[in-house]
Amino acid sequence: MREWKRAAEDIFASGARPLKLFLLGATDTGKTTLAAFLTNVAVSAGLKAAVVDADVGQSEIGPPGSVGCGFAQGPIERLRDIPLAHGYFVGSNSPELLSFTTAAAAKSAVDRALSSEPDVVIIDTTGLVWGRTARFLKNAKIELIEPTHVLALQRDIELEHLLRPWEVLGSPIVQVRRLPVSPRATEKSRRDRRAAREKAYRQYFAGAALHEFDLSRTALFRSTYLTGRPMDESETALLATDLRCRIAHAEWLADGIFIVADGYFELDGLQRIKERERVEEVFLTKVDKFENLLTGLIDRSGQLLGVGILRAVDFRRRTATVLSPLDDSTLSRVAGLQPGILKVFPNGEEGGKIHPNDI
Repeated sequence: MREWKRAAEDIFASGARPLKLFLLGATDTGKTTLAAFLTNVAVSAGLKAAVVDADVGQSEIGPPGSVGCGFAQGPIERLRDIPLAHGYFVGSNSPELLSFTTAAAAKSAVDRALSSEPDVVIIDTTGLVWGRTARFLKNAKIELIEPTHVLALQRDIELEHLLRPWEVLGSPIVQVRRLPVSPRATEKSRRDRRAAREKAYRQYFAGAALHEFDLSRTALFRSTYLTGRPMDESETALLATDLRCRIAHAEWLADGIFIVADGYFELDGLQRIKERERVEEVFLTKVDKFENLLTGLIDRSGQLLGVGILRAVDFRRRTATVLSPLDDSTLSRVAGLQPGILKVFPNGEEGGKIHPNDI
């Protein structure tokens, strides 16, 4: 588009380096297309271009549910033509419930890109632009990343609530530029977007195999499990009586008790537990909350090696079974697991979300 070309030429003609271009727009406005367009303009101008794909719902650079960073080696047709250089796991198909994690991942990806001294970093984002989560997330990303330019694709005034504060600040803090939506941008239904994600899962996990990790030697992040002192059998038996269920695991925490119930439980037993054990908090969850979670596999430096599906946790043996397509050499480098909140089955089907506090 003429307006896109003019904006790119104006921005790249400025002497400032590195440029950080933050793309903003609702779903199906062409942000990813604009990111590819800007990449090609930069490459043709002889600039070193890095791209951060922070659209966790439709990841093109890196595995599903992650923020990916890569460097253009030449002209591209789509962002997926850019090889992944660094990845940061989020663990969902949307930033909702994980807004802080998403913002931190985007910031880390931009910082890692900048360490290679590019001329320009292009940051693609999700289409979440309405509601409190969107206001927090987009403003937090802008505050953390400190882009030189915000390029906004909008059909009418749908982004003004996000743009106006930054426009008032203006240069040299950030330059806001409004661009028209591409006429080729087509609105996709929620069903279509889900189908695209599930296709990406199937492709990623094709040929994956099950692998067992010893949780006494493999770090487990984003979970309360194994962060306290395990209860003995007599203590667990009392909890089973209170909740009228089988207890898979229980442990003492500094601020209460963490319990994993194996099946249905009765909530009226919580007060009895609090009174008998003299604790204010009882964190109660179920075994199935730990099953079929999209999970990041990281090395000792915190680098994302790939993504798996946490199929199950054996609370007695303290092991985790993960479905992963990584080869044995890469798997040997896995030092930590980062469960997300999105359930994904081996056939690629999404199965809903848990709350971040559920495990």
